[in-house]
Amino acid sequence: MRAQIGVLPQKDTVLSAALDEKFKAGDEWEYRTRKGEEKSTLTILKVENSPELGVIVHVAVNKIKLANCYGGPSPDSVPHMPFARRALDESVTKKIASDRPLPAYEDGYSEWKEAYSKKEAGIYVIPVSKAVAVAEKTYRSGIGCE
Repeated sequence: MRAQIGVLPQKDTVLSAALDEKFKAGDEWEYRTRKGEEKSTLTILKVENSPELGVIVHVAVNKIKLANCYGGPSPDSVPHMPFARRALDESVTKKIASDRPLPAYEDGYSEWKEAYSKKEAGIYVIPVSKAVAVAEKTYRSGIGCE
């Protein structure tokens, strides 16, 4: 049986802006990274509330190394990843900055939100490092590595 990596909304897809005492847009955090990505950080993009799924924290993950089986360039960031607050809370280790400029995440967020409204996209409930591994697998599959 596979571990659950995310949850989809089943009934209510309404989202509203939320305030969170720990996570605020523009905050930069260190987190428990994958081996070899110890300099990776994440930036809080947006905090929302779902009546069904609870607080959703949207992040950008920076300074990662997604393996390219062809040896060419590969992404060093994921501009938008939505997490259950608890999963993010269990991943972060230290806030290192506030009021950072936000990266361009709007396209990824809009694409996610449209799919979320159709109950076709959800949120991660796993640690950030494991979500980065999922992103890497998706990237490698998309370029024909697997």
